Amino acid sequence: MIGRGAWLRLWYVWAPATLIVVANVVWLAGMRGAVLGRGSLLAQQVDEAHLAVSKLQSQADQLERIKRSLTALEENLGALRQEEMAPMRERLVPFLTDVVKRTQEAGLRAERVSYTAQREEKSGLVYFSANYRVKGSYEQIRQCAFLLESSPQFILLEGLALRGDESASSLEVVVQLGVGTYFSDLDEGLMKQLGVNEVASGA
Repeated sequence: MIGRGAWLRLWYVWAPATLIVVANVVWLAGMRGAVLGRGSLLAQQVDEAHLAVSKLQSQADQLERIKRSLTALEENLGALRQEEMAPMRERLVPFLTDVVKRTQEAGLRAERVSYTAQREEKSGLVYFSANYRVKGSYEQIRQCAFLLESSPQFILLEGLALRGDESASSLEVVVQLGVGTYFSDLDEGLMKQLGVNEVASGA
């Protein structure tokens, strides 16, 4: 065997090879770490990409549902305009007749106070309002409100302004009844015949 002294004397023979081996080991260790780190980073990026794709797909599905809902709403609005918000000349008289009829069914007599009509620029519709004075019991008033709200004429109950009768012994009340509806247009000739006041939009 070669002694320790001989190894030391021959250091110039084995030292360079040892340094090369150590350098290669360090380089390989560094490369392995870099490769593993790069692989981990790529795996993380892949996971993030999958998550982003899933999120975009979910948003696309939600957008598609919203588009379908919007289409359905537009179709319903079109049907509503044709069926329940028809031109004033077609629906005004049936509307007024139905209000009076349902008021009478509740045991009340409607006395007209005023009519008004207002154009709505945003929707392009015309809002028609009718105010009546009725007198009766609380039960009749409640029944009248129920009948009006269940009308197929698209009657909007604006409000009931109650005022007790002056007689303390009377159970009847006087009610200012306000109802309204929408029309697809404004028939000025019909408004003049009925003496309807038109109010400016936004008034």
